Amino acid sequence: MREKVRLEIPGATLPFYTYTDDGVTYIEFDASRSQPPEPIVNVMKGFELIQGTDKRLVMINAHEPTPLYPRIADSFVWDVEILESGDVKIVFRKRD
Repeated sequence: MREKVRLEIPGATLPFYTYTDDGVTYIEFDASRSQPPEPIVNVMKGFELIQGTDKRLVMINAHEPTPLYPRIADSFVWDVEILESGDVKIVFRKRD
């Protein structure tokens, strides 16, 4: 994995970073210490960045954003990993 580079995202309230791992470009933000609606506001900004690409959006959050899933199921798929901290890492990609 290469080093993470900070991205300036208009309208985002949390820092976003990009990095490449195994030939895949990731865009990541950490909302684990945020309160609603900040995680959802930022994930929507992140979706704009990966729309029409093969990039992945990584969201670190205190819990799964289950109300979000039905709203995006037609456009995105995701994988969830529980981190040692108890936070969750959700990796979104554009649906094929």
